[in-house]
Amino acid sequence: MRRDTILWVILAVLGLACLALVFSQGETIAGLDKDQFAGLAYYGAWGTAMAAGVVILARTQLTTAIKSAVVWGLAFLVLVAAYAYAPEFQALKDRVYAVLVPGSLVPVSGSEGRQFMAVRTADGHFHLNGTIDGAPAPMMVDTGASVVAMDAETAQSLGIDTRSLNYTQQVMTANGLARAAPVRLDTVKIGDIVRHNVPAAVTEGKGLGVVLLGMSYLDTLTSYDFRGDRLILTD
Repeated sequence: MRRDTILWVILAVLGLACLALVFSQGETIAGLDKDQFAGLAYYGAWGTAMAAGVVILARTQLTTAIKSAVVWGLAFLVLVAAYAYAPEFQALKDRVYAVLVPGSLVPVSGSEGRQFMAVRTADGHFHLNGTIDGAPAPMMVDTGASVVAMDAETAQSLGIDTRSLNYTQQVMTANGLARAAPVRLDTVKIGDIVRHNVPAAVTEGKGLGVVLLGMSYLDTLTSYDFRGDRLILTD
């Protein structure tokens, strides 16, 4: 096997290993935890490279062998640097995913506790994809809403019986005060954050067609922080 072929094979294996580490969503890869998998790939590649180097040195002139060793060394330094900065790459991947998939809530890599991030959309709001009592529910974060709020049409699409509602309360929403009927939501789930028995309200008249994620949900979190175009939710 030519030395260039050996080099590209090793680089391809290491590249695939790095991709597996960065994009893996689980705690293990091929039955090994991520540190064990990375160590196996790293030391296995080095061992193969050293063995191949001995063979190449025996078959080629010294100058050519030294040039090949320098190229291999530089390539391995790049891959080692990529592995060392794996957490930064993971954070970049999460941010790119949040931008490419509007409404997604992605985990914040390397954070303490359970933190998740969403990115502001083009309309200037934070939209999230979630479920209410198991039904898909597009949501918009609204710190001005005292409770989770929705219009009657949206409530009906979520399986809420709107015929028996009494509009006896007033709630503050992004559009100001509105008459509303109080309800309780068994389960509100956004990403991996789940809350039960959440106070909510169905507002009278036509709304925005989305669920306003108000303070009756946000106040159950450890914290929520607006950082420029990012929203960080801490469970």
